[in-house]
Amino acid sequence: MMVCRSLTQLSLVAIALKATSNVATMSPSKAVNPYAKRRPFALFNNDKMGRQSQQRVSNTKRAYQLASNAKTTNKKKKGEQLTLEGRAAFNPKKDCVVCAARHLATFAQGARIPNRAHHVLCARNKTTKGLGVISEQNLATAVEARRLKEPFERPLNMEEKVSSKHCTAAAAATFFAPSKKPITTTTTKPKDEEVASAKSINFVDEVSDRVGDAAFREKHKAKSAPLAMVAFAGIVVEQITKSKAFSKCFAGVTMSVPPSPAANNNPHCHSIIGQKLLHVDWSPCGVAIPCPDRNCNGSLKNERTNCSKNKTLFPLFGLDGPPSWCIVMKMSCPCCKRCFDSNSRELLLSLPACVANQCPVETKFALPNHSFHLTREATNVLDSLMLTYGNGEMCSNILYTSINTTCIRKTTDYMSYHKAHRGSKTVAPHIVKDGVCTKQHPPQGDAIRDMCNEAASPHNRWDISDHDRHTREIQSVSCNGGAFAQDHTFEAIKNCQSLGATAVWDVAIDTGEMATAACVPTTQTMHFSHAAKALKKRPGFDPSATHSDTWPCKETHWSSLWPNVKGRLGLFHCEKRMLRTMRKNHIDFHSAVADLLGATCEFESTDCEKVLVALKDGSFGKKHNAQDIASLKTTKCFRDRHGKHLRKRLHQPNTMMKRLDDWFCKCKATTNGGRPARGRLDPNKGITLFAAETKTAAHNCKEKATHLSDPLPIEEMHFPMPPNPNSRHQLTEHLPKEENQSWNRFMTGLPISRMLA
Repeated sequence: MMVCRSLTQLSLVAIALKATSNVATMSPSKAVNPYAKRRPFALFNNDKMGRQSQQRVSNTKRAYQLASNAKTTNKKKKGEQLTLEGRAAFNPKKDCVVCAARHLATFAQGARIPNRAHHVLCARNKTTKGLGVISEQNLATAVEARRLKEPFERPLNMEEKVSSKHCTAAAAATFFAPSKKPITTTTTKPKDEEVASAKSINFVDEVSDRVGDAAFREKHKAKSAPLAMVAFAGIVVEQITKSKAFSKCFAGVTMSVPPSPAANNNPHCHSIIGQKLLHVDWSPCGVAIPCPDRNCNGSLKNERTNCSKNKTLFPLFGLDGPPSWCIVMKMSCPCCKRCFDSNSRELLLSLPACVANQCPVETKFALPNHSFHLTREATNVLDSLMLTYGNGEMCSNILYTSINTTCIRKTTDYMSYHKAHRGSKTVAPHIVKDGVCTKQHPPQGDAIRDMCNEAASPHNRWDISDHDRHTREIQSVSCNGGAFAQDHTFEAIKNCQSLGATAVWDVAIDTGEMATAACVPTTQTMHFSHAAKALKKRPGFDPSATHSDTWPCKETHWSSLWPNVKGRLGLFHCEKRMLRTMRKNHIDFHSAVADLLGATCEFESTDCEKVLVALKDGSFGKKHNAQDIASLKTTKCFRDRHGKHLRKRLHQPNTMMKRLDDWFCKCKATTNGGRPARGRLDPNKGITLFAAETKTAAHNCKEKATHLSDPLPIEEMHFPMPPNPNSRHQLTEHLPKEENQSWNRFMTGLPISRMLA
């Protein structure tokens, strides 16, 4: 302390001496301020530079300087309780508006107290009791707790208190005595009585009364169902559904309008005889229906039907005539608050299959955005037609025709009955079809096409759509060492012109399965090469031969994919090129076709021998001699009954060319040198068999003969089918493989007398 004080004194003395030394140089009028701060040193004697600070302020120091002493209202103050989050606890006198106003009114006269609920954290809140915001489940738990607590809070009455007044020895012996099973007698209701109770409702009279009521007709004139069907559904709901008598009148969920002789006197009742009414309610089945939503664990409960209030019915179109009408139950889930129809696809998939099959609707066609459904039989037929032809108009016409045919038959029955039972009463005319008998018409072709597109969804029990299933079936086709045929088809595109394609390139293997199909704008190789390359990469697809209607065209492309594949031209296409140039009205046309067939192929000799032996020994039912066999070979019966036991073998290329040349000389009527012509003019019409283009077609056919032979041995060109053990002839049937189907179609329609010679 002494050292510091001495240093301070020395500094003051130095300052005083310096000030004294400067007095001589300064003017005597200017006083010296000993506390003035020294001016900072100016670098480079720059008089224009301002004052510079010699203190360095770091970011840490600046952060402390900028920190403000903000007053936080949520921090703990003196005398306050601290919460787990470090904030001040709830104080009703400050945080609750009502409690704060009441506290202010204790010392401020005239303070206004608001008429509102206390804060949710205030203990004076009657709903929350100071527990804060609680859920509905917690509220229900609190109510249940109060209900259970109430009996223990009130005092017991005299009759509720325990007494030993009735605890006698006899009462104790009776109480502890062994119990005996009561003997029950079951009484079975007679069958006749049960049938009588099922038929005790007179539907005809009640339907007639309701249809004859003018108020009923005016009220339900805009309904899509016929008036008689609306009246019948109302009677069923009132007298059967409410009395829980489903087993007496319903078969599952379906009930047919019962026939009655009295219906012939009322055309409205006669028009609905045999129609079906479905009550789609799953509660009588005794199964708990889970909520279709997978994130919900609730069970569905019945609400009401579409017929209970609005008297509307849901149509179900089929192939058996007029539509069936459904009473659909509305169901809701108490957990997720979602509503479902009892015939919706989500709910049908939630039911067991044995229960859901009672509703005759496929789940993939139970579409939610349509005002009708199609029956299971109708969808099975229409689905196959749409898959192959894509003609929605034809499917719509089938549904319309079934309704029209049934209406005509109903009218005929009604009129013929009154004609057979003539009486003095005037016969009421039968109701008209459009507008009265039929109010709801089947869907049009566009709607059916849209339904088929929407039905391609995984809403079924195997969780895979038909589109994906068909795709995987095609992708799983394999060909190990067999043959495949590739071709372009143009008929399939006629019903799908919006695709922008002109043909479909397809590949079929020898088993008849389709390996691939692709829509192409033209028949050029560049448009289907990607599909062919994808087919080559498929595991298990390694063919040894291929057939095409244009071979050897595009031979380079197929050789690049499968170097060892053998290409062949279909005999059907080769023969067709010559047949279309010949005159079919010539007298020798059929014999020329038979000779052409014998020039290209022949039957296997061993098979011919077995067939001839069976014909002669009577294994086919009758013994035939040589003359009978010769006349039988020219008939269609021989081709149908015996041709399936004969395997066809194509001639070798040189043999085929020699026989084609002989066939052409035999059938031509004129010659320009060379081999003589052995044909003739038609004796009746005076025309030749060959046209001008036949010579060129036959020349091209001989050039393609090298590509017509069988690519595989004859044993591998057919599928053998063993005979029936009860067959007398015991001959094996030979089914040609897919690559032979092209020329087999040509042979099955022609006489084969020359081939068996």
